[in-house]
Amino acid sequence: TVNPLQYAQQQRKRKLLWSKTNDKTSTSKVGAAITDGQDEKTAEKFRKLLGMKTSGNTNNDLTETNAINQQQQNTFDSLDKEYQTARITTHLRRGVGLGFLSQGSFIPSSSDKN
Repeated sequence: TVNPLQYAQQQRKRKLLWSKTNDKTSTSKVGAAITDGQDEKTAEKFRKLLGMKTSGNTNNDLTETNAINQQQQNTFDSLDKEYQTARITTHLRRGVGLGFLSQGSFIPSSSDKN
């Protein structure tokens, strides 16, 4: 049988374990300040601590980003072509190779040996 007191205590522990916390922490305040842009000084300090570049070089960053995106797209295209080639090869070349008979091969039967 189940002890109702132990079961109730277990339910309370589960509720505490899986419930969401509503209190705001200092890290969430800093993150909100950076994402919301309310405190520019704090955001700039945080960017500097993380080693992020300032927003002054946006044009140069944009060209670098476009070049990286183009390189990634070319890589993905070449990988896709290689995948399609390998897929077609494996499906069309099934039954070809060592251990398989060619299309024109003839297997002599025991009656043909005479």
